[in-house]
Amino acid sequence: MDKAMAYIDKLAAKLGVAAEHVYGVLVKQAVANGVSKIGGGLMLIAVAVVVSVIISRTIKNSDLDYWDVEWAAVIGSIALLVVLPVVISYFLMASGIKATINPEYYAIKEILDTIGGK
Repeated sequence: MDKAMAYIDKLAAKLGVAAEHVYGVLVKQAVANGVSKIGGGLMLIAVAVVVSVIISRTIKNSDLDYWDVEWAAVIGSIALLVVLPVVISYFLMASGIKATINPEYYAIKEILDTIGGK
């Protein structure tokens, strides 16, 4: 932890600001990243809902004999255009919620990743 504090002090000295200010900026950035991930996840869910409505209306308005042959294409498009965005949004929103709830952890993690060179 002393190495992390030394890094914050060194970074603050280079920027000409107080170390507390640098840490505060990192915390605010973690919150901003979390909110943007939540927004991205919500957009993916909205896309999945719109696509599922379009697919269901297309199936309802189509000739049933035609769709008997093309079920593989329908199931594939549902999997690709509905299920995949929902799964991606789950992981995206989970990391966004964690960053919003506990931004200090992500600020410290960023500092330690920078020190470790990762």
